Amino acid sequence: MCSCRNILISIAVICVFLMYGCRKALGPEEALLSIVFPNKWIGDIDKIKFNEPSGICWHGKRGTLFVVGDEGDICEITTKGSLVKQKHIRDADFEGVTYDPSSGLLYVAEEEAESIVEIDPETFEVLREFSVPRKFHGKMLMAKGGEGFEAITFVPDENHKEGGLFYVANQAFTLSNEKDISALFQVELPLRSKNGQVKIMGYIEPGVIDMAGLHYNRATDTIFVVSDATNTIFEYSREHDLLSFYAFPGDNQEGITVDNDGNIYIAQDTGGIIKLKWLR
Repeated sequence: MCSCRNILISIAVICVFLMYGCRKALGPEEALLSIVFPNKWIGDIDKIKFNEPSGICWHGKRGTLFVVGDEGDICEITTKGSLVKQKHIRDADFEGVTYDPSSGLLYVAEEEAESIVEIDPETFEVLREFSVPRKFHGKMLMAKGGEGFEAITFVPDENHKEGGLFYVANQAFTLSNEKDISALFQVELPLRSKNGQVKIMGYIEPGVIDMAGLHYNRATDTIFVVSDATNTIFEYSREHDLLSFYAFPGDNQEGITVDNDGNIYIAQDTGGIIKLKWLR
């Protein structure tokens, strides 16, 4: 009898091929190479044994990594895993972290509250909090009591009045619930105007369950989406075209980020921060 996990993986694989289109016939070796994520394994760099790492981001201005956890903790570490500083913000389920390269401020996704918390990277002081609407154009898309926010990334845009938009993943384990959809929401926060409203500007439905990690990669101007349940990574353009997808290494992958040298860091909810060299 198939396990639930195998059923989910099968559904996700079918969705991927429907989205990506039919490829030419491949031999076994070519097929394997086409789906394996091209990387050089470096290892687990988590020297501090951070509790339930669920989100991670590379901070370009500071040259360090910020990690958040399921119990409301945050830390700053070096790219080799040494601790810079750590703090328990509050009892909350932090599921993702990103930063605005213009201001350097951190933004953390809080799962059950469907909120985004603005944090000073130097002091870890909470500056502001933003509640994200559950409805878009009057339609409920993020039901209260659902799985909630699971990932966040910031996509800068010099032409946008607020400096860019946040992409937030609403986690779902089914594609059939129209009131709690598996989608990436484009969220506008009042980063520059300060007194504006929080708005959902749009959303995309990749057709994949359990989206648990997001990262905007400035070097390629693309967005990475990680599906934990299917151990898969997808790469999208700004226009939301699917560019590539691979089987993704790691276990319980709930955070992903890329530094300036092309190293990829994976936050594993069950413990550990995996570092890979992206061979692209």
